[in-house]
Amino acid sequence: MVKSIHLPLLSVFVSELFANPRVSTRELHEKQEHYKNRSSTSDFLRYLYEERILIGPKIWVNSGFEVELYYDLEDPVLSLCNKMRDKEMNYITALIGRISLICFRSGASMIEYAEPIKPTLPAKKKIEDIDLTEKGLLPRDEYPGLWDEKDWDIFRSMRNPRASYGKVAGSLNMPWQTLRERFQKILSACKIWLVVLPKGYNNYSQSILLFKTDYEANLRDELSKLDRTSIIYKFNDKIMLQMFLDRKLQNLVFYKLKRERKIRDLVVCVPIGWHSPYW
Repeated sequence: MVKSIHLPLLSVFVSELFANPRVSTRELHEKQEHYKNRSSTSDFLRYLYEERILIGPKIWVNSGFEVELYYDLEDPVLSLCNKMRDKEMNYITALIGRISLICFRSGASMIEYAEPIKPTLPAKKKIEDIDLTEKGLLPRDEYPGLWDEKDWDIFRSMRNPRASYGKVAGSLNMPWQTLRERFQKILSACKIWLVVLPKGYNNYSQSILLFKTDYEANLRDELSKLDRTSIIYKFNDKIMLQMFLDRKLQNLVFYKLKRERKIRDLVVCVPIGWHSPYW
């Protein structure tokens, strides 16, 4: 857990990693004012990853995903284990609730938008204070149509953007300078997938919500005012929201928004297991 005195330092690290996921510890140290010794900065960064306060960064691009929803399965965890054998599967989560399993697999481009929303540290708003006042839809994440096969090879090999240029270049049989140049072009088309959880991953309850709303962009803006990441997806004109809660019923605000007719077709589930070959 990050103490309040360290939130400004965490905020600096988060901003720098979103701006440049390959930022070095030396550069991070130069950007902050809390620690005088670089070793102290390194120790704090290590602590953030060990406690899963920071998860990532990875890079993400809308490369074509099908979304499969399974309802009322007898054993969601067993179904998750069976789906893990599918080599085209990118992400699977098993749930308690009306929906038992959500699968993202390579295929037709159903994902319209996806983002781990960068938080505000310290928070400007609590989850229970989320309100929707302005209609507006999220922009569509476009498929990178100008990439050639070599670009896709680099993207797949550099999902962890902090990987060694030299090692990846060797595996792809190209000069590391060429890899670096191409990767900068690829990175400009990608989103940085960084999850920020100041209490640490294991100290939150999780909830997954599905609904429709005419206030998509406003919702994203409200979520950016929280002090932890929320992950938002859009497919088939539905919003899927993965939230990290301080307590189990903190998501009741979405039932309030439903009563106000600002969201509709609300489904709330609790994740009990997940798998991704990229984490």
